Amino acid sequence: MTFLANFTAIDFETANRRRDSACQLAAVVVRDGQMVREKMWMIRPDPFFFSPGNIRIHGISPADVQHEPTFGELWGEIAEFLADDCLIAHNAPFDIGVLIGCLQRHHCDIPDLRFSCTRLIARQTWPDRRRFGLKPLSDWLGVEFKHHDALEDSRACAKVLLAAGIARAAESIEDLEQKLRIERGKAGPWGVSHASKKGNPRKSASKRKTDKGLPKRTLRRGGSQLLPLPMNPFDEDAIVGESQAGYADATTRSLTSTESAIDLQRLSIRAEFIQPLRGKQIVFVDRLQVISNEQAIDLARRSGGVHQVDVDASTNCVVLGSSDVDRQQVDDLTGRAELEILTESEFLARIGH
Repeated sequence: MTFLANFTAIDFETANRRRDSACQLAAVVVRDGQMVREKMWMIRPDPFFFSPGNIRIHGISPADVQHEPTFGELWGEIAEFLADDCLIAHNAPFDIGVLIGCLQRHHCDIPDLRFSCTRLIARQTWPDRRRFGLKPLSDWLGVEFKHHDALEDSRACAKVLLAAGIARAAESIEDLEQKLRIERGKAGPWGVSHASKKGNPRKSASKRKTDKGLPKRTLRRGGSQLLPLPMNPFDEDAIVGESQAGYADATTRSLTSTESAIDLQRLSIRAEFIQPLRGKQIVFVDRLQVISNEQAIDLARRSGGVHQVDVDASTNCVVLGSSDVDRQQVDDLTGRAELEILTESEFLARIGH
């Protein structure tokens, strides 16, 4: 089953704690599960003030954007990427808050928005994980990127969503949301309702009032007053109680002592992503020791390879299960120098273990 998702992943970096202080924005457009278009904008915030703490996080300084357009001047171009599409962000309350804050600051009409959050999606897809920040999730999935660069973060966010769709065998974002029982977020001139897990009781607005009378995470309609916003209050570096200790989680099945170091869920997703064995005609010789032959065949197929029962003229990869099997014997059997012979550990390393 193919995850034919259509969405636009976005990410903001901000100059200071104000939610209207965007200094960088990126958008990655995904169609039928493929990233087909991307764009990054450097933005001169108004007012033009940078917090040293924010600069330390993303490395963007006033000199980098002093001659760039403001968000209001760029909105027409940005809107072409965002209009009429499902927006995806990692920790969407932050990015959607920045988007609406900038629209308000520059007196732009707030369009009707539909969006979801890959942090929420990841929590429901892989509930046994201990950390759900973009960096630890990407590291676990084998996605390499430069954190706190808007374009790099947008790409990683898109890949996390695609990985979740693959993991849950979903056909579309709507199908994935239904499987995970997630309600999509909405926003507009009236305010914002964030993506949430269906069935979760919500506190009434009266219990979520701030000292200024505004519900938490709710934007004041038509007003210019904005609540201060941390760089990213949901970033993995700010999460309390999600320590690095015990980061490796249990997989969806019970592992034996010899399999304890193998995260089959992660390997399966990574195999689908990077297709490290595409073009390989693979034969497994003898029984494997760490994982079962059936699991190895599944990983090979997810990696783009084709499983063969016996070695023939088309075979170009052999995985040795038993240490008693001699490589030279297999090589002599085929008589072809181009044959690649892997041990079980080499096979798993090729996929990403």
